[in-house]
Amino acid sequence: MKRVLLYMVCFLLMATAAAAESTASTDSDAAAEIVQDYVEDDGMSEIVGKMEQELPNIEGLTPLYTTKIKLMTASGTMASIRVAQDEDSKSLGAVSINQVVTVYKVYPAFVLVEYNGIVGFVKRTCVDENMTTLDPETTPPYGVTKSKYVATTTAMATIYTDPDTSSQAFPIAVGQGSQVAIIDFVDGFAKVLYWRSYGFIDASLLTDLVVVSPTDTPMGQDIPIAAFSSFFKYENGNELNDGRVKNIIRSCELMTRVLQPGEKLDFNADIGPYKKSNGYFPAPVLIDGGSQPGYGGGTCQSSSTLYNAVRQLPGLTVLMRRPHGPGCARYLPMHQDAAVGNASLNFIFQNDYAFPIRIEATSTGEGVVTIQMFRAD
Repeated sequence: MKRVLLYMVCFLLMATAAAAESTASTDSDAAAEIVQDYVEDDGMSEIVGKMEQELPNIEGLTPLYTTKIKLMTASGTMASIRVAQDEDSKSLGAVSINQVVTVYKVYPAFVLVEYNGIVGFVKRTCVDENMTTLDPETTPPYGVTKSKYVATTTAMATIYTDPDTSSQAFPIAVGQGSQVAIIDFVDGFAKVLYWRSYGFIDASLLTDLVVVSPTDTPMGQDIPIAAFSSFFKYENGNELNDGRVKNIIRSCELMTRVLQPGEKLDFNADIGPYKKSNGYFPAPVLIDGGSQPGYGGGTCQSSSTLYNAVRQLPGLTVLMRRPHGPGCARYLPMHQDAAVGNASLNFIFQNDYAFPIRIEATSTGEGVVTIQMFRAD
């Protein structure tokens, strides 16, 4: 009798433990539905290399946009117009909130503006992203960065602040075999968009160079019509960051697909759910204003990279997009991110072309995620 009672007690304890484990797993998956990225600043996200340091001059330039001053903080009332792309540089004047400025150039962290005869640089955190494009026929929408090429690294590739191997190196190096979208080539270096700066990769470390078609009519078979890359930390000894990297890789697998004419991609529905059961790992996410472990952290970088590829193609219509709060995600220029994770944070777009679009998302997990778009007809 005692033995029977002992077996019954053991059985009840095992059943209780199994139920608790199941509940914990379910709860962790449920908590992971909020996946807004938490990424610490790399300390170099707004470095301006020597070749990008220009004087504020609009002579010979065509105005691109008009926009209002829209400060991040509720208490802010004025934005400084500065002599250089440096928030500590000399102020040439100031412009009040809601006043309209004319934008002549867009840099990763600043815009070159004119206001009441004053010409200088204003941080992109101080301007409204809903800009009026003055000549839509010749000027892409604000924030669109068109890549000209895609190439693959042949070895570990350092990213420099200037096209010079003696210049300062950014913290993230790109692993061998990684595809990288390239803005242009400068003095034997590939120019890329690194967080809120420009970066440069030695072109001798690149192979399999492909030209990106400048329009949505491809220049040849298997030629992309849009491409975009963003960079992320990896192998930094942080287990949660390792989970973030795995989530980027997993989301790339789920993003790679063909969209038929009229078909939508709903990131939360199609790339989620962000759960262990769907191949996601714990990673830093932003919940209630603080960083916590949650399944799926890192997918916001994937959705944001996709958003930047989508915006290059006028036949793809963005139906829903939200930034990561007023400051946006720091791994991309201001106003160029797309947060995902719940009903109010999602990225949805529709293929309004008369032909199918193929999305190819790739990442080796070593520093870069690249998304290419192809005509699939």
